[in-house]
Amino acid sequence: NIRGDILLVVDEAHNFGAENLKKTLIPKFNYRLALSATIERHGDEEGTQALINYFGKKCIEFSLEDAIRGINGERFLTPYEYHPIVVYLTEEELIEYHNLSKELAKCIVKKSGKTKLTDRGKIIAQKRSRLIAGAYNKTETLAREIKPYKKDNHILIYCGATKIDEQDENGEDIRQIDAITELLGKKLNMNVAQFTSKEDSYTRELLKKKFSEGDYLQALVAIKCLDEGVNIPAIKIAFILASTTNPKEYIQRRGRVLRKYPGKEFAIIYDFVTLPRPLDEARNLTYDEIRCEKTMVKNEIMRMIEFKRLAINRMESDMLIDDIKETYQLNSEEIKEEYYE
Repeated sequence: NIRGDILLVVDEAHNFGAENLKKTLIPKFNYRLALSATIERHGDEEGTQALINYFGKKCIEFSLEDAIRGINGERFLTPYEYHPIVVYLTEEELIEYHNLSKELAKCIVKKSGKTKLTDRGKIIAQKRSRLIAGAYNKTETLAREIKPYKKDNHILIYCGATKIDEQDENGEDIRQIDAITELLGKKLNMNVAQFTSKEDSYTRELLKKKFSEGDYLQALVAIKCLDEGVNIPAIKIAFILASTTNPKEYIQRRGRVLRKYPGKEFAIIYDFVTLPRPLDEARNLTYDEIRCEKTMVKNEIMRMIEFKRLAINRMESDMLIDDIKETYQLNSEEIKEEYYE
């Protein structure tokens, strides 16, 4: 019922390109400001265009690079090291990945000149994505990689919203986050806690406080709830076990780790890069087998390129990226490397 000039400010504005939230962007707000680290909606050109149509062109842009390198001697985010950790699918997972990929190929349709997935295809794609996120070998690899830090604190472990191929006493598949929590807490004797949507606001605030103090709580194990709107600047070391193909997600996650905090000179990111098989084996694949595995490999490389781009040790990942690209016959146009330059 307000009349006259109204200013609408929308934080995390990329979410408002979604079908249900688009309805709230009504014409009566004659002044509009959208705030977002990643305004482009991944895989949703229509939603992105709706945001541009409503809010107009960008008026202020401050890049991650500007925030890390600083302006006039002042930094807004900490520098970081980036370490890709390669994990391979098991033989059973690889067979399932190929089967799902074949099913997915049957669910691609052309509509209004655009290639789209059917509803069944979206379900299969999600299942394939969860297979990669929950790759069985990630647990054992984390156990090895985190050992040098088992007496440290301010550690974050990002898990996928998925299950792993391991059963509990009832024969049910175990959630990845539960397997990782047990690994760190019981096998490595670290003091850890889960930070998920199940914890109420009081518990979350208590966890954040204990984690920041660093006297007892060493690590938080999280899924998605740290992607937006949660500020825990004490995080210094992050193990990212699972990422979707959505750049918004891994840009948000990197931002969580790079917040400034007293005594924090730089952050360390360990990114679990999932490949179908060892590269020596992949060099002997047929054309059809390479084509089937290319999508998975391409998504992992694109994330590696973006993460290493601003890292202190950016050269460290180059040889691995080049080896993967050569093995899977990927050129720069397929990788869209220019998007990240």
